Amino acid sequence: MKREERTRITKSKIFLAAIEEFGTNGYAGGSINNICKTGINKGLVYHNYKDKDELYLECVRKSCEDLIEYIINQKADVSFVDYMSARMTFFEENELEAYIFLEARSSPPKHLKNQIQIIYTKLDKLNMAVYEKELSRHELRSGVTREEVINYFAEIQKIYNLNFVSRFSSKMSPHDQLALHEMNIHRMFDLMLYGIAKGGNER
Repeated sequence: MKREERTRITKSKIFLAAIEEFGTNGYAGGSINNICKTGINKGLVYHNYKDKDELYLECVRKSCEDLIEYIINQKADVSFVDYMSARMTFFEENELEAYIFLEARSSPPKHLKNQIQIIYTKLDKLNMAVYEKELSRHELRSGVTREEVINYFAEIQKIYNLNFVSRFSSKMSPHDQLALHEMNIHRMFDLMLYGIAKGGNER
């Protein structure tokens, strides 16, 4: 077996073990030592990955890329309802990646926050594209521009993600936490799009 193939297989084993570790214990509870307990040599881990941070970021990147790929393959980026449904289906089928996604999105390690935001840039662009498609189906109020609405929602979602971690109980399972996260995003978009006052701008 060629060296390149051995390296690929080794990295794959390390990565799968890391997904299991961080998807079960999160960043704070996860460790290289636990990953090595699966039979992987610690020297090989550090030969392929600089440290725990690099390995965790690779897991975050994979969970994000897999989610995007699933949504695109399901052609679920056309409507907001289909989009949210596809996200939940992906998370139900990939619970380890779902936990990594939830933690990195809602309560990332502080020293990795900027790097994680960069990783999620493509997903954020996809989110905005879906919102824009949904908005195109509606006539906006006079004096309200599409750009204003998109910027407004982006800010609301940013605040929501920053504060979500303080709104759920640590006793909730990762699946229930994520279901609540997705449901609240859906509800938030619905309120933004259709308003809260009966009769719209009636006085």
